[in-house]
Amino acid sequence: MAKRNGLNMTVPVIDGEPIVKGKAPARLVGYYEIGKHESEFEGVKSTHDYVQLVFELFGPKYPKLPNGEPQRMKLEEKVSLSDKANFFKLMAMMNYSGKATHMAEFLGDPFIIEIFHNASQDGKRTYPSLKGKGKGYNITGPVYEDPATGETKTVDIPEPVSELKAFFWDGATKEDWDSIYIPGEYAERKDEKTGEVIAKAKSKNVIQERIKAALNWSEHSLFAVVG
Repeated sequence: MAKRNGLNMTVPVIDGEPIVKGKAPARLVGYYEIGKHESEFEGVKSTHDYVQLVFELFGPKYPKLPNGEPQRMKLEEKVSLSDKANFFKLMAMMNYSGKATHMAEFLGDPFIIEIFHNASQDGKRTYPSLKGKGKGYNITGPVYEDPATGETKTVDIPEPVSELKAFFWDGATKEDWDSIYIPGEYAERKDEKTGEVIAKAKSKNVIQERIKAALNWSEHSLFAVVG
């Protein structure tokens, strides 16, 4: 039997770089209201408004990518203020200072986030997520209790590298729309030995594309402007 290589197949690779599981120092750098999308739970389909949050990661486990950009993690959650809803619980977690009444007010704020590695439905791969299966989110303020002294200590998290950005569905202008455009594309990747395409080229402009995929995009005032 041929000797296997040293590849760790339990660690997912995103655009060539692994997103390590565990707790990470982070800053919230993006808040995007992306419109109504369909979801399915236990065979029942429903339509909800969704938001995306983007966190910038710091620390030795999350070095910058080869292109110099920081590693980032995003989450997408349906908006619900039910006291049992993930969104409402997430808002409470992130509001550790008690200062905010809206999630966008956390832009630029420091957090400690936990990155999970969830198994795909077919069990053949794992993928990084901020929501652990059966666990939900684990996002806290940048503090921890020193087990040796019992003291509450603060983690020093650098200022964000990325520009803080937001998109609010109601009242969004063409300028708001242009500000969230991401130029370029991720290059096609091929297997070095077989030449088989293992990842097709794809646009980096994922936020605008997700918004344009909303079921109510055609009703938005920007639809007639940007198509």
